[in-house]
Amino acid sequence: MSNPTVFRLILFNLLQFKVQNAIVFHCWPKDALYSLTQLMNENNIFSQFVDIEESKYLANIHKNYLDTDLTKFGIILDLNCSQSVAVTNQSSRARLYNHNYHWLLYDESGNTDTVIEHFKHANLSINADITYIKPSCDEKNNYILYDVYNKGSWLGGHLNITIDQSVHCNPSQCEVQKYLSTLHERTRMQQRQDLTGITFRFATLISAMPLNSSMEQLLAFLNSEESKHLDAISRMGYQITLLMQQMLHFGLSYHLVETWSIKDYIGGAMGLLVNESVEISSSPFVLSLDRLRFVHPMIYFSEFRAVCIFRTPHNAGIKAAVFLEPFQPSVWFAFAILLAFAGVLLWLIFHLEHRLMEQYLEFMPSLLTVCLISFGSACIQASYLIPKSTGGRFAFIAVMLTSFLMYNYYTSILVSTLLGSPVRSSIRTIQQLADSSLDVGFDTVPHTKAYVTSSQRPDIRSLFKQKVEGKRDASNIWLSPEVGVLKVRDQPGFVYASEASFMYHFVEKYYRPHEIADLNEIKLRPESALYTIIHKNSTYKELLKQIQSRMLESGITSKLSRAYIKVKVHTFSKSYVINVGMEYAAPLFISLVVSYIIALLILLMELTWQKCGKEKLKPLLRFAYLANTGNAYTNYINIGTENVNRNNLLEIMIKHNLLKLGIFMDINCNQSDYILDVANSEQLYGPRLHWLIYDHGFSFQRMIKQFSQAQLYINTDLTYVIRNPTNNHFILYDLYNKGKHIGGQLNITIDREIACTETQCNLHRYLSNLYVRDRLQHRRFLTNLTLRITAVINTKPLNTSIEELLEFLGSQNQINVDTYARFSFQSRKILMDILGCNFTYIFRDRWTSDDLSGGLIGDLWDSKADIATAPFIYSPSRARYFQALTQFCSFRAVCMFRNPQSATAGFKFSEFLDPFCWSVWLVFVGVLLLAGVILWLTFRLEQREWKPSLLTSCLLSFGAACIQGAWLTPNSTGGRMAFYALMLTSFLMYNYYTSVVVSTLLGQPAKSNIKTVQQLADSNLDVGLEPAPYIKIYLETSDQPAVHSLYLNKIKNSKKSPDRIWLPAEQGVKLVREHPGFVFIAEAALSYEFIRKYYLPHEICELNEILLREETVTHTMVLKSSQYAELIKLR
Repeated sequence: MSNPTVFRLILFNLLQFKVQNAIVFHCWPKDALYSLTQLMNENNIFSQFVDIEESKYLANIHKNYLDTDLTKFGIILDLNCSQSVAVTNQSSRARLYNHNYHWLLYDESGNTDTVIEHFKHANLSINADITYIKPSCDEKNNYILYDVYNKGSWLGGHLNITIDQSVHCNPSQCEVQKYLSTLHERTRMQQRQDLTGITFRFATLISAMPLNSSMEQLLAFLNSEESKHLDAISRMGYQITLLMQQMLHFGLSYHLVETWSIKDYIGGAMGLLVNESVEISSSPFVLSLDRLRFVHPMIYFSEFRAVCIFRTPHNAGIKAAVFLEPFQPSVWFAFAILLAFAGVLLWLIFHLEHRLMEQYLEFMPSLLTVCLISFGSACIQASYLIPKSTGGRFAFIAVMLTSFLMYNYYTSILVSTLLGSPVRSSIRTIQQLADSSLDVGFDTVPHTKAYVTSSQRPDIRSLFKQKVEGKRDASNIWLSPEVGVLKVRDQPGFVYASEASFMYHFVEKYYRPHEIADLNEIKLRPESALYTIIHKNSTYKELLKQIQSRMLESGITSKLSRAYIKVKVHTFSKSYVINVGMEYAAPLFISLVVSYIIALLILLMELTWQKCGKEKLKPLLRFAYLANTGNAYTNYINIGTENVNRNNLLEIMIKHNLLKLGIFMDINCNQSDYILDVANSEQLYGPRLHWLIYDHGFSFQRMIKQFSQAQLYINTDLTYVIRNPTNNHFILYDLYNKGKHIGGQLNITIDREIACTETQCNLHRYLSNLYVRDRLQHRRFLTNLTLRITAVINTKPLNTSIEELLEFLGSQNQINVDTYARFSFQSRKILMDILGCNFTYIFRDRWTSDDLSGGLIGDLWDSKADIATAPFIYSPSRARYFQALTQFCSFRAVCMFRNPQSATAGFKFSEFLDPFCWSVWLVFVGVLLLAGVILWLTFRLEQREWKPSLLTSCLLSFGAACIQGAWLTPNSTGGRMAFYALMLTSFLMYNYYTSVVVSTLLGQPAKSNIKTVQQLADSNLDVGLEPAPYIKIYLETSDQPAVHSLYLNKIKNSKKSPDRIWLPAEQGVKLVREHPGFVFIAEAALSYEFIRKYYLPHEICELNEILLREETVTHTMVLKSSQYAELIKLR
């Protein structure tokens, strides 16, 4: 076939659908293809031609020609070729009739039966892009175009051939003559969105009912408005599917499942979607990397929140000093002064009333009595002495009102602290929950149970081990949501974990507002978004996504979400609001006014000082202006006529405190080679010096000869300038070397052209893309270079093969073995991929022999290695030579042991005397004796028939201290006031004492009195150590007296064999657990892994910990002189 109008029609159709790549399956003569090839080339369409009549091209057409990643690929097929059936059949099996392939089928004979025969049973779907063309019977050079598709051949759809338009063509152009249908009015997807006759396979997830129930019961449950918390997410997805069914008119074939998935993308509803057993699912899913390999997310559905809820345990957080905490010391002192002032004021009132008024008291009270009245009012006690005058009574009322307000403040705070609970528990994380003594229950929903039992998170594994595996009765752990929520309400301190919307239904149903406000919430897993998903290769992906997006935008999805899913529960605020008057707020406002006044005074002082300073600096400002005009601070060295002193040159170039010093040099001067040799030998091509070298007699040979052997670096800042002889412009080159010592070559890159006059310089043009990014970004790849890496391994001999060592460092198994070395090694492997370089390894068995030599640090210090895989501690001596790049992790070497099980290891014999120090006990005994003497004197002054002895009076005082009643009390008012003072003091002392004792007995477990390394060295406890090099070297070489004493007493002078002292970490941790009193010294990260593995919660709580050395932070470091420091830090 060599019809030019047909070729023009093919081009017209490809351009109409914006196809830039096409393949032509033909059976035409080769000379007929020239005009079609020319047309496509003129319109920038990449084309390929395949003669399907030759059998060698028919074996794997879809693999050889149609396997492409292009978003739109045109395929032209001549249906009159005898082998066109082979092409359509292979394409059908390969599922190539989709929106990524634009098929153009030409039929010269115009027999539509041929199209029907080809595509009646083909694997077509709703997103097929097939155009069928045949010549018009009515008019020459007219062609009729048809749209061919199927709504889903495997789901009951039928072949659909729709007439589209009539196109008239001549050899020069084509134009639409007439539209023969309404296809042009809307997109093809909109024309095909009626899915009548299609039956979707629908994965329906139901976990709240047995799947063997009748279909009528299951559908009634899904459509029911009752108990929306049961399978809420799946039922909401089912309702959305029903709405889509009403819009698209498709049918549903139910595939019932009871689980979301068994393992990520295997099994359950997810498994059916992945293996394309169903088209859609009722339930949305949390996305993961493995799932995204098979499925495509469509729209956001809702949030998935799995949380642990519990009420705060009662009487938590009571402290010993609670009776003084309601007010600060300043408030107590101010109140005491106020009471004393009120006492003096009342005494003056009584005194004036006695002298100047007719109505007055029968006797004149003393100053002490009036002060006692003032103190009694503070204790909310009545007074038998009140002023007679109106003004005096107002003064007394003021004292009583002040005392009443203070009393209410005090009692409110005190009672809420003693009898209430804190607003929130201190348990905020899953790990803290796992280590606590609280009981935990879990939901029986499959996804919660699967996550708790199979999660790889350390805190979840710890929670499962301590709260599930250790319990014998599983019925108290796996609880239904209703039972679990009720148990949380009735047993403060019980923890229940489930999906939030499921639990909150029962929380709203059974909880009171104050019980809801008392709830604590811990996230069991990170909060994740749920998405409706479909298989990545689904042909209905775009149609369903459009429909669901429309539902999301119109608010249908959010309305259903509010009905089925509860994100949080609402309650009243529990905060207590205390109204504070101006007497408390006034200091704040006064301090604000004073601050503004002081600020204004300082501002005026600064303005005055600045004005005076400008007057003095006027001569200097003129000089500074001239210096700035003359390129700021400059220093000149004549290298043409003067001999350059090497020491002076190095003094200028090295011993400066500037961040960057610019050096301009004319390379044509006599001593320029000498200066470059000095810079090369002293390694002065670093980032602190900006070299600007000018050469008016430019030649590439001279530049290469001068700098090919120079010690240039990757961070070298050297610009080579030449003058362009044609226009007197300056051309700039950038010179550097990525590492001469590792095989790097000199790199010369042209940069820009600058046009200069006597007054200014302007950029003329850029000659490369160096200006786009900074220099280090342009030099960041170290392709074909091999960096020297030094690595440390403690647990394997260094004579092991390199392959085994690299496999061990890169493995994920037993991460507690050589933790620091392996973690840092694996992070450096990522650096190799980023830089695009290779690594050669130097293996060491230790970080260092001393501070700066030996081991891994020695390799860096001696420049045997460029990078260290392992981090190390940034000490002052190392800081002189090494640069810290990034903080890596903390390093803690600890001594751990359990309390010895001996008679003296628990409570001390003086435990019940500990609430007060000895000075308080002595003062209290003195007060009791003084009170006994005062009572004895009071009894003797009173006219009594029987006067008790001094011993009896002291016994009465001691009985008051023990909160015992007294059968004998003074008759006089003053004596009774003294006795009341004694009783009040004893009552407060008793409350202090009992609060401290109870909190001590019922609080934290007793810890050992061994708190320091020196106390441990002087004790009789056995000590074992982890045989890590950094611990052994630190003990042997440390200049700390306590550490040296520990080494002498427990290691060097020990009678035990070395194999009983130097123990593996796992064995040492087990000995600490099995033998209370045995001390094991190890690195915390390694030992804590075995503690988590073998210890019970109460054994962990009993552990004592002493830092062998101060907790420090490790850093990744390189030498300060390393040229790769900034590059590695940037990556």
